[in-house]
Amino acid sequence: MSETTGCTADWHLEHSSPGMFLHYLAPQHLFARQINTLTARFRDVQALCDAGSCPPALTRLRNALAFHLVKMSRWWRFDFCPRGVTGVRNPLFLTYVKAHAERSAEDDALFDLFTMQRHMHGGDGGHILVLGRDPVPDPSVSIVYGVDGQRNFRFATGSHGVQPLWNGQAYPDFAAAWLAARGVHALIRDDSTDLHEYETAQREHAWARSWHHRHFHRSGKLPVIRLYAQANAQFMNCQSAFGRAEMKTVVERLAFDIARAAFQRHMTVADLIEDSDALSINLRSANTIKQRARAYVATCIDPISRPEMDTLLDRVVSYVPRRCP
Repeated sequence: MSETTGCTADWHLEHSSPGMFLHYLAPQHLFARQINTLTARFRDVQALCDAGSCPPALTRLRNALAFHLVKMSRWWRFDFCPRGVTGVRNPLFLTYVKAHAERSAEDDALFDLFTMQRHMHGGDGGHILVLGRDPVPDPSVSIVYGVDGQRNFRFATGSHGVQPLWNGQAYPDFAAAWLAARGVHALIRDDSTDLHEYETAQREHAWARSWHHRHFHRSGKLPVIRLYAQANAQFMNCQSAFGRAEMKTVVERLAFDIARAAFQRHMTVADLIEDSDALSINLRSANTIKQRARAYVATCIDPISRPEMDTLLDRVVSYVPRRCP
């Protein structure tokens, strides 16, 4: 049986509705914070459901959280294995998702698009399910987003009151479509500064997307120190505000992974770094990693999980000066 964080069913029913912390049409909200919060809330609600009798409303909340885990995996294009991420067997998890979709025509349509496509022209890039309208503060332009039959994200632009025209380009995740749409909007307004910003952000988002894709992966063949060095190099090359914000959280997540690995191995951060030649070994490197790990916990970890992570970091030592013999 999974363990709860101590939050009650009533607390979750009041605070854990997905709409309270997911911002699908506003990708400037941090990806890591959203997915970490969503995952933590699902695990906690699932633990409450496993613990015994639970009100129907809590079951519906669990099912909604399960659905949004699947939706987020398509929205941000990351690998998602229910059992690996939540501990729930894949077939059982799918029953939660389907139970939620049956209660919402809008969510059922989106789930169908990404699975069986019973209601879509399967594989048809010209058949588009509308997702929503961009709240861009410009009375002269309307931007609409959608997903086509090839499961790619699209956008359309037009004047208010006029049927929008779908752009021919397809994008693998929503953020890429959003950035491209904002770039077109800047072009329409003849704003060269914003146009350059969004075009730069599109290139930098492609870097971040590869990290989002493996958000739930373990470090794999490359040691986490080397992954951190790679991400940090990309972060240092980012020029757009959007790109820097995305890559900053990637670097901070990897810094947290390093700090956690040091804790688990009963090592200092500096000693862990010493096993790799990816970074120079000095007090500043070790301290920076721990500071970034702290920042990740503060900004991207669900508040209900934060105390445990803060305690872990309190017990991590960055660096122990070596004494001369």
